[in-house]
Amino acid sequence: MTFTALHRALGASPAPLTNELLDAAVTGGLAETNDLDWKSELPPAKGLPQTDFPKDVAAMANSGGGLIVYGVRESQKAATERIDVGEFDEAYERSLRSAAITAISPPVFGLNVHRLGDEGERAVVVEVPASIDGPHLVYRNDYFGAPVRNDSDTAWMKERQIEAMYRARLDERRHALRCWTTSSPKRPAAATPTSEHGSSP
Repeated sequence: MTFTALHRALGASPAPLTNELLDAAVTGGLAETNDLDWKSELPPAKGLPQTDFPKDVAAMANSGGGLIVYGVRESQKAATERIDVGEFDEAYERSLRSAAITAISPPVFGLNVHRLGDEGERAVVVEVPASIDGPHLVYRNDYFGAPVRNDSDTAWMKERQIEAMYRARLDERRHALRCWTTSSPKRPAAATPTSEHGSSP
């Protein structure tokens, strides 16, 4: 079972992501949010690392995770209609996963890619997991930047935001290490050697 931005916005219980759920979101004119991004078409498979795909994935990962939905036209950030994204095969899916690893630093693993709808209304939903490895950076215009979702838009983190995220990551790892150390079973103390007569030397 899964619980995504679509489930939350539509008041649905945790369940698989379905074509009917996407239809309901479009019919209801669901607006983009921090964790929901509408896209009318897929990025080109050729040169995928140079498209906006890595930036969009990194922004979602830096913002707690969310959905990037390809195959929905929007107006003023609100969904208006379904658009067929065309053929989407396993090779293209591998390209998406590869771009999330090779074009983002540190890489974003664990993308869930959902194919919804039949020919004429095919959609692809990329589910980006929440990450504790942020900030995730992408290389754009001769420098590394950290994108982040700002409500329905994507912005670039300021230096202080990046510093704060690095600090939070280190704090999280220190906390995890302390928990692991305190929960690890302690080794029994070594026995004191004794002489043949049973007394300590």
